[in-house]
Amino acid sequence: MDNIDSDNEILNKKIISVGHIALDYIFNVKKFPEPNTSIQIPSAKKFYGGAACNVSVGVAKLGLKSGIVSCVGYDFRSSGYSNYLKNLGIDISNVYHSDEEETPKAWIFTDTNNNQITFFLWGAAKHYQELNAPNFNGDIVHLATGEPKFNIKCAEKAKKCKCLVSFDPGQDLPQYKKEDMENIINYVDFMFMNNHEYERVLKLLNIEGDELKAILDTLIIPYRKNGSIIYHNNDEIKIPAIPVDNVEDPTGAGDSYRAGFLSAYLKGYSLKECGIIASCMASFVVEKRGCQTNLPTWDDLMNRLKDRGINIV
Repeated sequence: MDNIDSDNEILNKKIISVGHIALDYIFNVKKFPEPNTSIQIPSAKKFYGGAACNVSVGVAKLGLKSGIVSCVGYDFRSSGYSNYLKNLGIDISNVYHSDEEETPKAWIFTDTNNNQITFFLWGAAKHYQELNAPNFNGDIVHLATGEPKFNIKCAEKAKKCKCLVSFDPGQDLPQYKKEDMENIINYVDFMFMNNHEYERVLKLLNIEGDELKAILDTLIIPYRKNGSIIYHNNDEIKIPAIPVDNVEDPTGAGDSYRAGFLSAYLKGYSLKECGIIASCMASFVVEKRGCQTNLPTWDDLMNRLKDRGINIV
């Protein structure tokens, strides 16, 4: 670990996420149904979610300042989500409220192989295209799933505000046109994609992997139980997965990985250590159902790593 900032400096570091605040309905099924058939769902429960907000909550749990730029609907306050975020100290001053639309909602189905299908109601998120990017008073702006043109505007503004830019297109990747992707990656310092999204981006841009890695400063690709790989300055840094006894639900593991990685980076850790800390963060989330149910504190992370024989000061 190199040049770790003092505790007071760390507490003043801020990560602002841009993208969805959503209410998640998570279902575990044995298999996905064939077209024109049905299957039984054993249980269903509502959770707080949305990729950007999962990152914001993860960052707040780790003790850094956290904010979010998003669009929510008339049911945001009545759902309890608003007070929940305020109680965590998350800055929601740049959250747009719609009186006509619902807060975005996701219906997430996971099979026994941890493959997922998601149906997403945009609701109030349709208003992104009407908004201007705010002035960012933070250190990193993390662009999560959301409206491509708004994310591009936020990337441009973040650079003008001298912020680092992190980008995770996630499951909204199909909404990006080639020119959108070419535009946004020019502003990006960290890009997160799983292996499937990585292949889709290469196809979208019609380039080879080495060309994309040359454009990006740091590319991070998680491979679930096989760990993750960080590409930076022609280096390939392999990060092991942190084993857990029981994987109950993979939903939100990627978002927690991003929260852990970016938080560790602002604390001054090396890229390899950031990856290990991120992997450890994800190991907590998969143990419980829901993206934010089992998010750890910084001490929780350090204790688990110590228990696994990994020493990070």
